[in-house]
Amino acid sequence: MSRAQDEPADAGLAKWIRRIRIRHLEVLLVIARHRSLTAAAAELDITQPAVSQWLADIEAAAGVRLFERGQGLRPTPYAATMLSHAERVLKDAERAIAEVASIRSGNSGRLRVGATQGATASLVPAAVLRLREQAPGIELSLVEDTVARLWVAFERNEVDVLVTRLDVRALGSGLPHRRLFVDPYRVVCGLHHPLAGSARLGWRDVARFQWLMPPPGTPLHEALSASFAAAGVALPPVLLTSVSPAVNVALLRETDTLALQPTAMARRLQTKGELVALPLTLTHHTGDVGLVWRDPEPGPVLAAVLDAFVQTSVAQHG
Repeated sequence: MSRAQDEPADAGLAKWIRRIRIRHLEVLLVIARHRSLTAAAAELDITQPAVSQWLADIEAAAGVRLFERGQGLRPTPYAATMLSHAERVLKDAERAIAEVASIRSGNSGRLRVGATQGATASLVPAAVLRLREQAPGIELSLVEDTVARLWVAFERNEVDVLVTRLDVRALGSGLPHRRLFVDPYRVVCGLHHPLAGSARLGWRDVARFQWLMPPPGTPLHEALSASFAAAGVALPPVLLTSVSPAVNVALLRETDTLALQPTAMARRLQTKGELVALPLTLTHHTGDVGLVWRDPEPGPVLAAVLDAFVQTSVAQHG
């Protein structure tokens, strides 16, 4: 058996890490973007032989060919994995530099929060105000989107903590998480809808109207379908598949459609006179609202943000 074969896997990894620099990853991403050594060299302001050498170095360290040479460069099956990790490492490096600069300038740190639309109705604004009082040096940036898109951003390391439904994906991920509050989805309608003001409703009553549906395949759509099925009622006709709060509220206002909203958001919009929250909630649970993050032992910045959300949730929901 050769010496290379005798070498432990972790020793090989350590050697790989020593050979690869941040510059290798930068060059690799530029090459992937242009699929041309000449164009990559022009952007990097170095010679083409230098770009070729950088690529040869990283391929030698990885032990595989990442691009097939020819008329242009074609990524091999190994390229996608390397590029994904290269992008993540560079983003981590950029974030580290930004945080160090932030600390040097007197700020405590920065954190990116990804939140679902329901969470931004009342929880996020109140948590931000609480954090400003408790840790004014922490700067937050907010990404508001659907659960599916937030998970994509989280996996790309574009957000640091999620305020989302603790569904099967969240609970099965093995990531640290914290339950905040229960917020069941409620059926909502416009102010002048025939069902507005109803004291009691069943799924057969709401199946007679068109709906603004969540996208098929999402946990919310599956929970809604299960609620209709449990009542022995077929799915209602669909006017539009949409999770846009602005579009949905506008259509609810102008039509006799129905839709789903988290209870907290529905109550807020009802208080503002924009819609009516009907006395009917999903019979199938979509998960409590909670926090998901990466580090099992959060640093001071993340710990302060998590604590602000927990305290806010307790104050709002008990």
